[in-house]
Amino acid sequence: MSAAPAPTKRAGVFRDVIDSIFEPGVNRGVLVVMNGAFAGLFAILGYLLFATRLNIHVCALTVIAALLFAAIQWFIREVAAVQKPPAAAGAAAAQPPRQKKKKL
Repeated sequence: MSAAPAPTKRAGVFRDVIDSIFEPGVNRGVLVVMNGAFAGLFAILGYLLFATRLNIHVCALTVIAALLFAAIQWFIREVAAVQKPPAAAGAAAAQPPRQKKKKL
């Protein structure tokens, strides 16, 4: 009787974060933790907006945090787009260019 291979387990979010230190780019675990941290930040800022009756300083911090979150999300999408080559461009590069016929 042969031993069945043990099922592989998913490493987990925190293991992904630790592994991302040694890998280039950003993996899914880092994105989950970062988005969770921003969700907590926005929850606290939302409470502060209510508790301070829209204090101008808290409003400014909320706008800065929202812009930072948007910039980070945009940057991650751009890096992912550069790392993943489009399929159509790869197929076009594999074919040699056609030569034009000369008119006499």
